[in-house]
Amino acid sequence: MAMAIAAGHRRYELWDPMPDEVREGARRFATVQALNELVGVLPFAEWLDRAPSHTRRQMLMAKIQDEVGHGHVAARVAEDLGMPRERILQDYLDGRAKVHNIFHYSFATWEELGPGLLLMNSAAIIQFQSLMKGVYLPYARALRKIEREESFHYQHALDLTHEVLTHGDAEQRRRVREGFELWLPRVLAYLGPPDTDTLHANRMWLIGLKPDGNDALRQAWLNKIIPVFLKLGVHVDPALVRQAPSGEWEFAMPDWAEVKKVIAGGGPASQRRLDWVRNALDRNTRYRRALRGVS
Repeated sequence: MAMAIAAGHRRYELWDPMPDEVREGARRFATVQALNELVGVLPFAEWLDRAPSHTRRQMLMAKIQDEVGHGHVAARVAEDLGMPRERILQDYLDGRAKVHNIFHYSFATWEELGPGLLLMNSAAIIQFQSLMKGVYLPYARALRKIEREESFHYQHALDLTHEVLTHGDAEQRRRVREGFELWLPRVLAYLGPPDTDTLHANRMWLIGLKPDGNDALRQAWLNKIIPVFLKLGVHVDPALVRQAPSGEWEFAMPDWAEVKKVIAGGGPASQRRLDWVRNALDRNTRYRRALRGVS
């Protein structure tokens, strides 16, 4: 039975009668997440054969395995709502679905990987903790599982960054700082445009699938992650982000026109991501058909 929650919204199980808008919105959220989890492993998979030690390779492989699992968990939620799994990746190849801006880039150095992951994972945790309060219960439960595993990824990224800063040379420490400065604007953009540009038209917020606005999530994320980098000894350029006397974080606003261009396929790794997924699907067609019992 659907349950009442704060702000006047109700929570729904798959079998509950629910507004079409809620059902379609939940299907879209789960589909988008499934796609981003699956395509989002590619920037990390590129480093599997370049990790500097067997231990680091194992840890990176464990992260990739988790992310693929997250994709399947989200795909199952979408599938229960009528979205076939095959179509999730096919829509991406056909241009009907997009991945987040951060997955249109690659890591140039191993030292960049740690701060980039630390920024991404912490932002994902903040976002998932918010979406877990949404009105569609199967998606909320899926996010609880995913969020717990993201805490491992966060600790992995923290350990990796700390290792380079502690045992690396001056050049490696410089690359960590540059990685932070490179990925901070990208992850600020990942959390979405300002609420003034979106909330008035965001039906997902109005129907309770998106409990918090982008600005609140961004501030919560900065409250969490900037002190972490300061404690690590990474210089935080006040031109990029600084805390005002009010306690609010002020930051250099991303170039939203550029962000839209990247999401539309104009990023430096956009075509490589598409080609990888297309080739993987082509190579595995016979196995997918066999699993479905299609000759």
